Amino acid sequence: MRGQWPEDSARALAARLPYARRLAANSGSAAARASLAGVALALRALGRVLGRVVAVGEIVMAAGEKPRLAAPVTTAASALAGAHVEAAAMAGDSPDFSVSHSGPWVGCAALAHGRIGLDIEMGTEARIADWVVREALLKATGAGLRAAAEARGLELHDDGVRWQGELWHVRRLDQFPGACACVLSSRALTVVDAHVVQLAELFAS
Repeated sequence: MRGQWPEDSARALAARLPYARRLAANSGSAAARASLAGVALALRALGRVLGRVVAVGEIVMAAGEKPRLAAPVTTAASALAGAHVEAAAMAGDSPDFSVSHSGPWVGCAALAHGRIGLDIEMGTEARIADWVVREALLKATGAGLRAAAEARGLELHDDGVRWQGELWHVRRLDQFPGACACVLSSRALTVVDAHVVQLAELFAS
């Protein structure tokens, strides 16, 4: 988030958001800019893993829920397909993404199949490195901070953590200087394809 904020292109993206989100994005605060940058990164990351352009309207951002990619439903046939997509989502076999921001950093992690959570926190102390794993788990599962107390009791290992009968795979990231970052996924990640996006190109179509 360092550098000149691209006002015009950011405003153009904000204009395509639902009304409430659009109002928040246009507040001009640092949090609003980070949130809008997260949307732009999510569109890019999902587009990369799915191999197609992802529209803003495909991202569902319901209050109190984990943001997700909507299943397109326009006809009776696609409604049936949508039901299959919904079942796949419950089984953890649909596309998923997670956004996090802290300090000057905004990041997004995406999977074509499976569930994923990303957390970034400023600082490099051991307690922060420990916490980002738990926060990424809460994001991956969609449990949110309401389950933070339970997550504190997790036993962390180098490559994974088990929670509520499920094994989650841990990948620590070093792309954010001065911060700790971690991705948790329902599937083992053999490769993390990382890309740095500068502010000037963030909102480019």
